[in-house]
Amino acid sequence: MRRNLHRARIVAFYTLTAAVTLFTTVELFSHFFLNTPVATQWTGGPHHVHALAHATLNAVLIAALATQLHPRARRIAGLQQFLVAALFGLAVSLIAKRGFADLDFPVFNFTLYSVVGLIIAALHPSRGELFKLGKPIAWTAGIALIAVVPLAAYAAAEAAKQLSGIDPVHAEVGHWALMAGLASSLVGVIGLTALRTEGWRLPLWSAGLATLVLGIASIAMPTEASSFGLLGGTAAVLWGAASIAISEIAYRRPNKLSIAPAVRPN
Repeated sequence: MRRNLHRARIVAFYTLTAAVTLFTTVELFSHFFLNTPVATQWTGGPHHVHALAHATLNAVLIAALATQLHPRARRIAGLQQFLVAALFGLAVSLIAKRGFADLDFPVFNFTLYSVVGLIIAALHPSRGELFKLGKPIAWTAGIALIAVVPLAAYAAAEAAKQLSGIDPVHAEVGHWALMAGLASSLVGVIGLTALRTEGWRLPLWSAGLATLVLGIASIAMPTEASSFGLLGGTAAVLWGAASIAISEIAYRRPNKLSIAPAVRPN
C-alpha cells in the first residue's frame, strides 16, 4: 500500500511538473507572438520592458521546474527557486494591487504559481530537503547584497506607482505591480544563492541572466516605463555578468575563492 502511494505521488509529481513547465513555456513565447495588452504589446506599444520582464520571469520559473524533471539535474535549489520567486512576487504584487480584491494580472499569475509550487513541493521526491541550508560563504553573500538593496528599492518604487495609479496605460493592466513582483522575485532568488543550498548555481545563473537581460533592455530603452535607465542598466549588466563569472570560478576552481579544495560546490 505504501509503495503504491509512493508511486502515485511520483507520477503526480512528474505529470504536474511537466504540465506547468509546458504551460509556462507557452506563456513565455506568447510575449513575442501574441498582441494582447497584458501579454505583450511587444510591437507598436510602450510596453517593451514590461513584456520582456514578464518573459524573463517565465524563464526563471521554467529553469527552476525543468531541472526537476531529470534525476541527475534535480537539486533542491531548483524547487526553492520556484517557490521563492512565486511567493516573493505574490507578496509584493498583493501590496501593489491592494490584496485579492481584483484577482487579475499579475496577482492571479503569482497566486497560480504559488499554489502550484506548493503542490509540487508536497509531491517532490526530495521534499524533506526543502528547508535544508547549504554552507554560505562571504563572496556569495557579498554578491547577493550588492544586488538585493537596489532591487528592493526598485520594487518599492514600482509598487508605489501602482498604488498611486500613475500613468493609467500601465497601471490599469498591472504593469507596475508586475515589475515590483519581478524585482522581489529576483531579490528572493539572489538571496537564495547566498545560502548555497544543493544546486546553488541554478539560482545564481538564473538571477544573473535575468538581471543581464533587463539591464540590456534598459540600456536599449532608457526612457521607457520601468527601465533601469542607462546607469542602472549598465550596473545590472555588470552585476549579472560578474555573478555568473564568479560562480563558474567557484565551481571549476574552488581554491581560487577560498573554498576548501576537497569541497566541490553543486
